[in-house]
Amino acid sequence: AKWDAADAEPANRLAAGDKYLDKGTLYAARFKSDGTGQWLELSMDNPVIAGSSYFEFKDAADIAVFTRLAADAVGATKMDRPEWAGVNPKNGEVYITLTNNSARTGATADSANPRAYTDMKGSKTQKGNVHGHILRLAESQPTDTGFRWDIYLFASEADADKATVNLSNLNDENDLSSPDGLVFSQATGLCWIETDDGAYTDKTNCMLMAAVPGRVGDGGSKSLTYGDKTVTTHVGKAQTPATFKRFLVGPRGAEITGITETPDGRALFVNIQHPGENTKMADTTNPAKYESQWPANAGYGAGKRPRSATIVITKNDGGVIGS
Repeated sequence: AKWDAADAEPANRLAAGDKYLDKGTLYAARFKSDGTGQWLELSMDNPVIAGSSYFEFKDAADIAVFTRLAADAVGATKMDRPEWAGVNPKNGEVYITLTNNSARTGATADSANPRAYTDMKGSKTQKGNVHGHILRLAESQPTDTGFRWDIYLFASEADADKATVNLSNLNDENDLSSPDGLVFSQATGLCWIETDDGAYTDKTNCMLMAAVPGRVGDGGSKSLTYGDKTVTTHVGKAQTPATFKRFLVGPRGAEITGITETPDGRALFVNIQHPGENTKMADTTNPAKYESQWPANAGYGAGKRPRSATIVITKNDGGVIGS
C-alpha cells in the first residue's frame, strides 16, 4: 500500500501496521570492483535459490528466516557489519554505516570492504577493519536492479597511515571510530553520524559528527596491497574540517545513538545511551569508582548514578542547527 498520512495517528494501529510491507521483493547487494553493483533477488522465483545446494530453501518463510544464507547462495557481498542506512534528501543517494569487522583479513578484503589492518589500543592489538566505514550508492531509478557506489568515509585515527588506513584524510578535528547511527536533516541536508566505539575509547569517547554529503563518484580510486593481492576501491572526496567535523563528544562509557530534529531544524534531540557501562560490578556501591556520573555531574538530576538520557540542542540565537 502507498503511505496514507492519516496512518501517522491511526485509530487502529494494528490495522495500519498490517497495510505496509506486506508485498514486495527482497534483495541483497553485490558490490563489483568497477564501482557498480547489482541487487540480487531473494525469492523462490530465483532458480539459484530454488535449486540451491548451499541450503535447502522450501518456501518464502525459509528465506525470511535464513536471509543471510539466501544472500550467500546468490553471491551477495559479505559486508563489515552494516548498521544504519539513510537517504540523502537532496539527491536520493543511500548511505550505509559499516561499523567495523574484527574478522576482516587481507585474504577476504574486497572493493567494498577494502581495509584489513592492525591498530593498537594501548598495549592491545586490534585487527581487521577496526574503525569501520560508510558506503553510499546511487540508483538512476528506484526500480533499478543496478547501482553505482563508492565509500563516502573511512573512519580512522588521525595519525594512521594515509595510504592504507586513513584514506579519507581525517585529522584531529574529525577523526572517529565505528560509525553507527546515521540520519539526514530534512531541514539542512546535513548528515549526522553517531559512533558506537570500543576501539578508540582510550583517547576519546563516542561522538556525534556533522557532515556535508557529496555525491557518488566525487572522489577517485585507491589500491591496497595484501601480499600478491591488490584490492582497488572507490573513495569519496577527501574530507576537510569544513565538510566533516565533530559536533559533540559524549560522556565516558556512553554510546551516541538515536537522533531527530524538529521540522524547522531549530532543535536537535540526541540520545546518550548507557554512560558508565564499564563500571565494575564490585564498584557499583562506590560513586567515586563509577566510570561516569553523567548527567548528575553536569547538573541534571540528583545523586551520582549514571543514567541514559535524551539531550536537546538549540542555538543561542534560535536559528537552524547547522546554519
